[in-house]
Formats: sequence, structure tokens, C-alpha cells
Amino acid sequence: MQQVSRSLQFFLAGGQYSAVDHILLAGGTASVPGLERLIEQQLVVPTRVANPFSDMTLGSKVNGAALASDAPALMIACGLALRSFD
Repeated sequence: MQQVSRSLQFFLAGGQYSAVDHILLAGGTASVPGLERLIEQQLVVPTRVANPFSDMTLGSKVNGAALASDAPALMIACGLALRSFD
């Protein structure tokens, strides 16, 4: 947890921002049980796990619970799938 705090301090010291309003966790590690709550408690910043599928309609053959569990790890794949190739 110290490393997260140091990274956040480095971000704030090196830029134009003086505070972090929200943290969005993405990637496979974001699904670790309790991680969201731990970061929110330690840094006192609202923290959520990313779900790129939250506003999408799921087909009847899609297991919604499994997809929600895997969603943070699928951020890049979802973005590429939605991308236009004009």
C-alpha cells in the first residue's frame, strides 16, 4: 500500500493537479477481493473497479457474473472491439 501512496504523491508533485477526485482500478489485479475498499480506506479517495461492459446489453448466452468478474482485465480488448477502422 505504501507504493500506491508514493505513486500518488509522485503524480501530484509532478503535475498541474493538486488532488485526485476518483481512482478507477483496471487490469486483472483490480478483481482482487477487497482491493477497492482497501485503497479507498487508505487513500481516502473514492475508488471503483472499471467495467467497460456496464452500459452494454448482454446476449442471452453471456454469463453476466463471469463477465463482470473478468471485466477489469478486458478494458483494452473492449476498447479495441469498439474502435472504428475507417
